[in-house]
Amino acid sequence: MKKIISPIKISRRYSQHGFTLIETLISLSLLAIISVMSFQAIEVVITADERSRSKESGATEIQKAWQIIHRDLMHLRNRPFKDGLGGIEPAYQTDNDQFGVRFTRGGGPMITTNPSGIRRIYYSLNSSGQLTRQSWGISESPRYSDGVTLVMLDGVIEVLFEQLDDLKGYTINWPPSSGQNKAIFPKMIRVTIRLENNIETSRLFIGLDA
Repeated sequence: MKKIISPIKISRRYSQHGFTLIETLISLSLLAIISVMSFQAIEVVITADERSRSKESGATEIQKAWQIIHRDLMHLRNRPFKDGLGGIEPAYQTDNDQFGVRFTRGGGPMITTNPSGIRRIYYSLNSSGQLTRQSWGISESPRYSDGVTLVMLDGVIEVLFEQLDDLKGYTINWPPSSGQNKAIFPKMIRVTIRLENNIETSRLFIGLDA
């Protein structure tokens, strides 16, 4: 004898295997929470990676700047420079009113327009917080030429060149204002660079009169 199953019982049997509306809403809420947490975790990882790359890039730029400064100071030359206005600048000189260091260096490329390879170098800090390096051939005149300009570092707060004189003290002015030091070059040059990201780096270089 064949047993007949009621349609109501069939409906109940299948309904027991499905999800209720509350269960579906809870599942969607959990999925949304997990998605938000996953997105936040990915965002943290990306931000940390960008910061790491930025620090690495900044460290590379600082290292390049130090290499240029080292090469320039290593090739100091006792050669005064005509400023193009009828005056003659010492071989090594600093600005008293604001940061700026001017000196003569050798070891440059010997080309037709500058066969000696000697150039005049000028370090300065502009209003945009950039450490810049300008250079002229020894026979060029700043009055008629802007020279070659290189932006060495961005985001610079302060650059400090300190010179060790014969009196065994460091001074930011060279030649020293006391006039007692007859040396053309300082015995030591201490350079400090402070950046906007609270990084401070310093190097010590030996002068020609050491």
